[in-house]
Amino acid sequence: MARQEAEAAAARVVETKLLLDRQAAALALAQAAIDPAAAHEAKDEAHRSFRATVAAARTRGQVEAAAIAWLDQINEINAQGRVAQAQVRHEREAEDALLSQLEKLSDLAEASAAMAEAAMDACRAATAAFEASAAGEDAAVLEASTVPSAVLEAPGASAPAVMSDGSRSAPSTDTSPPQTPAASAPATQTGSRPDEGPPSTDWQVIDLRAPHPQAITLLMRRDSRTMSVLIEQLAGTDSAARRSLQLLLSIFVDSVVAAAIDDACFEFPVGQPFWSQFTPEESREVARGLAVLGFRYDGFGGFADGRVPAQWDLALAVGQAGLLPARVRYWPKPDEAAQLFLGVRVSGDTFIGLRAPALTLGELVTILGRRAESLADLWNDWPRVRPLLLSTSF
Repeated sequence: MARQEAEAAAARVVETKLLLDRQAAALALAQAAIDPAAAHEAKDEAHRSFRATVAAARTRGQVEAAAIAWLDQINEINAQGRVAQAQVRHEREAEDALLSQLEKLSDLAEASAAMAEAAMDACRAATAAFEASAAGEDAAVLEASTVPSAVLEAPGASAPAVMSDGSRSAPSTDTSPPQTPAASAPATQTGSRPDEGPPSTDWQVIDLRAPHPQAITLLMRRDSRTMSVLIEQLAGTDSAARRSLQLLLSIFVDSVVAAAIDDACFEFPVGQPFWSQFTPEESREVARGLAVLGFRYDGFGGFADGRVPAQWDLALAVGQAGLLPARVRYWPKPDEAAQLFLGVRVSGDTFIGLRAPALTLGELVTILGRRAESLADLWNDWPRVRPLLLSTSF
């Protein structure tokens, strides 16, 4: 009976190992379904289609319809990514459960095998004692052949099972570097009229390295004096127009900053143990990977909705950035991970300088998406606003 129980326990171990192998294959398949490069390419393709539609648009309604369609495509791509991540988590939890079950079954199988061996030893000793008694051997021989009491005791603890095929394999990472969004080519401004007096300023672009910062750069840095001068030159002494223009410019700055957060256009604090391991662009790619996983910057030094990444999530984000997690020397502790974005600055001026260098309506609608809808009154006056924003006389 002890031998049968040991054989049954060994069979359960073999069966669980087979289940674990299948689960490992399912996990590998789920991880292979997460392709950051393919998702990035799909988003780029959606963006190219959106820009082509905007370039061919003749009315504002067509531009807005193209923006809504583009946003729907991006949301669908992100939703597919979240589903794939959830599937990976589900498969990993199932694998962990099987690993725990296999460990317990292995211990039980080893204990059952030890009990069966002890029972066989007791049986052989009892047989030898019976044969010696039957042959009329003396009492000393009979006493020597008596079963030791220790044999009859069940093993108290078993040696840990050797897990030769139950180790987990590390997740594969796509080391192909993700593409960096390029600055859009200056589009033709459609809102200006040829009968306006001042000469065309279509040739002007944002120069982030100018010795004297342009008004748009100072405005993105929330310089109050620049805001006041703009309102003075555009609205004059009309109090109602001044209030309306100040509100529109504030919404414009907030919308650009929000778009910069979506693109992870950040400046990271010098000396921070985790971010200092990467270049600025690599840090931005890691932040983009965290955003794809649902760990977004809230704009105030923390994570949106209080979701803090674990080390495994950080490793996935590093892998999605095209970097090797094995080369990361420092991983923040759980309490430190909640402060990863502490001291991070949203670089709205850099973002708009790279993504909308000419400040044309086409560029701005492209980077702002649906946020551009609330700025219709500002776009109507854009032929007057744009030259002032590109001026360095502030």
